[in-house]
Amino acid sequence: MNEREVRYFSWDFFSRLIILSFSTLQVIRWPIFPQFMDTYYHIHTAWGFLQAGGYSGWDFWQYAPVGRIHIYPPVFHLILALLLKIGISPVILAKLFETIAPVVFLIVLWRFIRKYFGSSLAFFVALVFSSSFSYYLFLIDHLPSTMALTFGILSLGELFERRVLNSLLLLALCFYTHIGAAYYIALSFIIFGLLNNEYRKESFICALSAMALSLPVIFKQLSGLRYISTLGYKMPEINVFWIKIFDYIFALSGIIFVFRNEKKFRIFFGLFLASFIFLVYPRRLFSGEGYLAVILLAALFLYSVYNRLKSRNIAVFFLLLVSILVLFISPSLVINNDLEEVKAKCRVDFFTSAFTGMLSAKGSSVWFPREYLSAAALIKENSGQKDIFYSTLRFAGVAVAGISGRATADALFPEIGPLYPFDPFLNSKIIMFTRDDDAGLVSQLVSKYNLAKIGENKMFILYKNTSCGARALFRRASVPFWLIGFICLIAGVSFLAQNKLKKFI
Repeated sequence: MNEREVRYFSWDFFSRLIILSFSTLQVIRWPIFPQFMDTYYHIHTAWGFLQAGGYSGWDFWQYAPVGRIHIYPPVFHLILALLLKIGISPVILAKLFETIAPVVFLIVLWRFIRKYFGSSLAFFVALVFSSSFSYYLFLIDHLPSTMALTFGILSLGELFERRVLNSLLLLALCFYTHIGAAYYIALSFIIFGLLNNEYRKESFICALSAMALSLPVIFKQLSGLRYISTLGYKMPEINVFWIKIFDYIFALSGIIFVFRNEKKFRIFFGLFLASFIFLVYPRRLFSGEGYLAVILLAALFLYSVYNRLKSRNIAVFFLLLVSILVLFISPSLVINNDLEEVKAKCRVDFFTSAFTGMLSAKGSSVWFPREYLSAAALIKENSGQKDIFYSTLRFAGVAVAGISGRATADALFPEIGPLYPFDPFLNSKIIMFTRDDDAGLVSQLVSKYNLAKIGENKMFILYKNTSCGARALFRRASVPFWLIGFICLIAGVSFLAQNKLKKFI
């Protein structure tokens, strides 16, 4: 670019244009949110916390009345519980968080790069961020992970400011938000410390201290390992994943430039090496947490190439070409390891960027408002607060249970089973069948358990078990809300105090 062109070109302007476009498309997609099953699980768990009066280490709201150990980190559920308590609809909360979570993450990531590495690199990060529709879906599907990655970026910012206490508090918050993302960020800190002696001491202190502060939740998770199935529970998503072809070519090339720039850039390589902890779960490596390092390294490569071209007239054409390639053409290598799948095991798909996916309204939804809301209304009318609900369709059951505020005899994530086997039909006051269930089998179950029909809609048929005497066994909180509030207050005061102390010094 010549001097006249530079005068009219603003990296921040085009970065904000990408962010604004991304945010606008998110708002437009509001009607199809919540788009994934996981969000309903989190809403239902938050409802369970409200019944317990705080964090509960025992999941009594699923697999009721038997229950199971609860090892999921609690931060997201506590936030949801607070918002439910003040009267916000669970449906609105589900839609709201799926809408804003990826936008907040993008803004935090962009501001971090802009502050510590410059506006031009931040532009390329925003650009590459928009290149993967599968990564975008991951961010809205796995909300606690997205939140933990956001806290992790904020923690890195505090590390670069050498506010160690703030950094380790934010990193500890990752452990209380999501299991996998927390270890990923902590390992990145350690690798960064090994690669950069300027931040070695602070990096090690942050990682180790954060893990020490997180020992309660870590011990809880370790204690639950014996309850997890040996083979685990393989969701279909683990067998299909997308590799962004050009993004990975750019990222691998970007590794060279990491070591040609100042040492702070080595955090990109630290995130890349740390991502290999997800090798056992390829979807998360290529389209989940591990893709963050690809974004940063690919952006660094494009930024470095641009710097070598900016004195020439082809710099503008380079930017246009890269933008078209990343935002629109955006090819992906799709690998399918599901042996039962009839489609090709490996193929190349084009136009798989977040922008093209959002613009063309790609992505299915599990939100059927009329059917879910009418079913929830019937459940509330025909059952009490401690009555148990069961659906033959697992994800619909958890969704309707979360909306209606009832414990369910099933669970969305069955990696951890119930304490002992039980009959869900015998223990449930309300039974919900789907229209796709075998009519003969439904008739047998209705006769066997003496079920009385209470209503139906286009998707579901609901029955009441009039002879059911079982009730959900609500447990008292392991950590009550008042103590959680006190801990948050102490952490918040410590955080603010270090900010003021740093400014004073």
